[in-house]
Amino acid sequence: MKINKTIIQDNMMQLMQRIGQNRYLQAIMRGMMMVLPATIMSSFATLLKVFPVPAYQEFIAEHNLAQFFDIPINFTNNFLAVIVAFSVAYTFAKSFNVDGFTAGLISMISFFILTPYNLGEMGPLGQAIDIPNQWLGSMGLFTGIMVAFVSSRIFVAITLKGLIIKMPDSVPEFISKSFSSLVPGIIILSGFTVLSAAITIGGLGSIHDIIYSIIQAPLTSLGAGIGSVILVSIFAQLLWFFGLHGHAITLGIVAPIWFAMDAAQLAAFSAGNPTPNITGFAFFMTYTAGDLFPLAFMLAFMAKSERFKTLGRISVVPAVFTIGEPMAYGVPLVMNFALAIPYILLNAVILGGAYYLTVIDILPAVAGVAAPAGMPIILSGFMQGSWKIAAFQVLSFVVRFAGWYFFFKIADKIAVNEELAELKQQEERAQAAASLKEVEAKS
Repeated sequence: MKINKTIIQDNMMQLMQRIGQNRYLQAIMRGMMMVLPATIMSSFATLLKVFPVPAYQEFIAEHNLAQFFDIPINFTNNFLAVIVAFSVAYTFAKSFNVDGFTAGLISMISFFILTPYNLGEMGPLGQAIDIPNQWLGSMGLFTGIMVAFVSSRIFVAITLKGLIIKMPDSVPEFISKSFSSLVPGIIILSGFTVLSAAITIGGLGSIHDIIYSIIQAPLTSLGAGIGSVILVSIFAQLLWFFGLHGHAITLGIVAPIWFAMDAAQLAAFSAGNPTPNITGFAFFMTYTAGDLFPLAFMLAFMAKSERFKTLGRISVVPAVFTIGEPMAYGVPLVMNFALAIPYILLNAVILGGAYYLTVIDILPAVAGVAAPAGMPIILSGFMQGSWKIAAFQVLSFVVRFAGWYFFFKIADKIAVNEELAELKQQEERAQAAASLKEVEAKS
């Protein structure tokens, strides 16, 4: 039986597009991107706190300054689950054109309702509430995401069905929104209060204990392996090869796992404790950064094809800042079988090598720092806490260069032949046009 490859390819692309456009995955990715300023702030505070210069560390210790670097860390990285409970609910509700701020606020309050706390002694300003920070950071991240989806989904359903208090158009918008959120807010917060009470009365600890032990810990164990990282890398590049945004699709699936790992990694690094993970989002981004820069360099300075030379000069500067779209769609790398092998497999090779060197203690584990988008290699390596990581990024450039070279020469030769064929066709058309003019002139 003959298999229609075009139909299979079209169906696969449609499936991947549907996955990439899934509201829940998009809400996770956009929600995570919303908290990026907070995670970057935490990363810089951590780097300033542990900057490995003896004289600097002596100054920090002498003036007891570490406690002040801990302030932004505690309310960003160590508060990540709370922030994500708001941001994911916000982006999810906005995708339905519903009030995202109110949805996020209700989600965040719901998260606190489910979080265990202790009541302190009554003081002049009231009774103190002690909330252990165990569940406010990386360990509570999955709970934050699940609370965000449940609360915002209920909020969206109630709002879209019109089961809200509607005020006249003459009422100011901020007052109207306050009243419209009353019904869904009361329903959602009451529901989470009942859930929290039921879990406590049943002696099950808290929802955090349940979700962490049943969902987050097993998924983290599964996603932390280098096999999972390599699989994500290959699959992402394969999707790019077919013209889809591979990272938007694949990283949306693993983002909760890897972000939680990074948060735990950064917290341990900041506290001076042994880091618990090797892989994670920071590991993936640090060692795949600059993946197309060697190809851009070859295009700009080694290509014989005029089209490749021009494209390389345009692409080389963006490639320094880890932007590869000009080459993906300009070379193109999409559906280009001459360059498919290095495009799909080289990142996996580098990630595997980095993992092995980390396991045998030649490379330190990445610190889990959230580097700003477009951070060039070497700088992003230093940001992860060691010059050795930056040095490996330089070595990776050499490995990638060698991996691309053979296939680049093939693609360049094909491009040159196409240009020569096009030039020959232009000459033939010009000669035909000239001959036609001569015939017309004689007649």
